[in-house]
Amino acid sequence: MIDIILYFSGIVFVAAGIGLSIGLHELGHLWPAKLFGIKVPKYAIGFGPTLFKRQVGETEYSLKLIPLGGFITMIGMYPPDKKPNKKRRFADLIASARNAHSEYVQPEDHSRMFYKLPVYKRAIIMFGGPFMNLILGFALIISGLSAIGEPQRSTTIEEVSQCIPQIVDAKTVPCDPATAAPSPATLAGLLPDDKILAINQVNVATWAEASKLLVSAETLNLTVQRGADQLQISVTPVEAQRPQFDTNGAMQLDESGNPILVATPVLGIVLKDQLVPLSLSASFERASMALNQTAIMLLDLPNQVAQIATATFGGETRSTDGLVSIVGVGQIAGEVASSNNFEVLQKLSVGFLILGSLNFALFAFNMVPLLPLDGGHIAGGVYEAVKRRAYKVLKRPDPGPADTALLMPLTYVVFLAIIALSLLLIFSDLVNPII
Repeated sequence: MIDIILYFSGIVFVAAGIGLSIGLHELGHLWPAKLFGIKVPKYAIGFGPTLFKRQVGETEYSLKLIPLGGFITMIGMYPPDKKPNKKRRFADLIASARNAHSEYVQPEDHSRMFYKLPVYKRAIIMFGGPFMNLILGFALIISGLSAIGEPQRSTTIEEVSQCIPQIVDAKTVPCDPATAAPSPATLAGLLPDDKILAINQVNVATWAEASKLLVSAETLNLTVQRGADQLQISVTPVEAQRPQFDTNGAMQLDESGNPILVATPVLGIVLKDQLVPLSLSASFERASMALNQTAIMLLDLPNQVAQIATATFGGETRSTDGLVSIVGVGQIAGEVASSNNFEVLQKLSVGFLILGSLNFALFAFNMVPLLPLDGGHIAGGVYEAVKRRAYKVLKRPDPGPADTALLMPLTYVVFLAIIALSLLLIFSDLVNPII
């Protein structure tokens, strides 16, 4: 029963984090819009039935049942039609976009239309939302890694191996204590809960520091804390084939995807994990790497979608580093929250990392230069600025605001594509989850 409660607590944690992320995204639009004098009748977090609403000035603030989206309403998103033509293809669709939210427009609001702002102010308003996700992503990941920490092997022994398992062709081959040679730790008399304080009189606080001193199969003098006593124990490591790791702690693989094995001095001990806070610079670097990986995944979106569809409908195993839906994120958070392999603080750290990565995804996706995404509005403003500049150089009359309402048919195609992608990911996470 407790596992179920913990599982759903992980889902609730992520749902609350998503709601916060969306709320801040919309605030990123709202604040500059109000600063520049745009009329904003509505600000909402979520969709569906309204749970709470309050009128503050000219803006109604509301919280809705499903916290998977949000919006603000700004008047005058599109300029009026210069050449009305009811015979134009999709004329009704385009006219509907122009007239959206017209019920909130009063005669005195003529100068408060979005399209009347200078291009740079419109860009600031539209970039404000993704920018909030970008900042929140860095804040969450840095908090998780620097304020809480990430698991690293400590110098406290959790288990002493009776003998040394071997790795052959990237597979671990168990050893038989009845026939195999005893491990160096067993011969030396090391016990579970022993804490290694120093190696050859050099103090060590983490196993990352200790491993630098295990460079050969030479006898080592260990200073060990056992209960209230400090002991001096001599141990001679043996060499065994073990995976090689890079400076970031990632296992190095060969061209076939198998771990690269190197001869490594080993003692035959399993160490306990401990949370070690990273420096702010190290956390910032890790967050930057996560942002870069998100951008690479987005650029590879068509291939990602094809792989997910093939795996889902072909019965194949999905890639663990591929795209997931909100349902998949909730599944991962639930598994982490209910796992017995993580301490409470470690679960919180992982939760921050999940939400940080999700905010990076919201930033990157919203910056795609297609309507109805924020990047599409920014791209329309850039086009307008370039066009107006060109007309000025050519000494032609100012062409006025770019009429992005004419792109509404394409906008609906993009919107439907987003819905289709979301449904595919949700279906895949339900029938073929990555966990």
